[in-house]
Amino acid sequence: METLHTFTGSTQDEIWQKVAYDMASQKELLSYSALVQLNDTQIYFDTDLDLGGGFEGGISSTNFMAPVPENVSLRFSLHEQGWMDEVGKFFGMEDVELGYPDIDEAFIIKTNQPDTLKQLLSDPTVHQLLLNHKSCELKLHDDADDSGHETVLTFSKDEAILNIAELREIYDMLYRLLQQLRQLV
Repeated sequence: METLHTFTGSTQDEIWQKVAYDMASQKELLSYSALVQLNDTQIYFDTDLDLGGGFEGGISSTNFMAPVPENVSLRFSLHEQGWMDEVGKFFGMEDVELGYPDIDEAFIIKTNQPDTLKQLLSDPTVHQLLLNHKSCELKLHDDADDSGHETVLTFSKDEAILNIAELREIYDMLYRLLQQLRQLV
């Protein structure tokens, strides 16, 4: 079972110095899971790198997950737009246009509240980070597991991101989005 490393602090700088030190001290960084807690905001992340062997090609991934206040009614999903999506749109697949040409072109967007999502993605830092990670999936959705039902904000990418600066940028984007979502309640 993977060890969950937990980090708390009074500032993001303090926390991410701890994360960087801990990740650097790992002998082989093939998988890493952490909970980063700043004030009342918890964001989990994990990276996984399986090199495969023999004829296997290996897989890698990075996932972030953060619980969202229960009262938030917004739901959305953004994922990279590919040729299959173009076919799907031809047959009526949902793809909301937010009015940000670069975002609208890069992602298939599904949401129950287009105007709210447009406002949420208006932050230039969030906007640019999404464009830097076009192959990601960003979702605000309901999740259920053994402990019950909760609403979560997730970021996932089929790439093991091990660069601390990149991990922190993604964390910062999610932290910003969570702060904005709390204002919606």
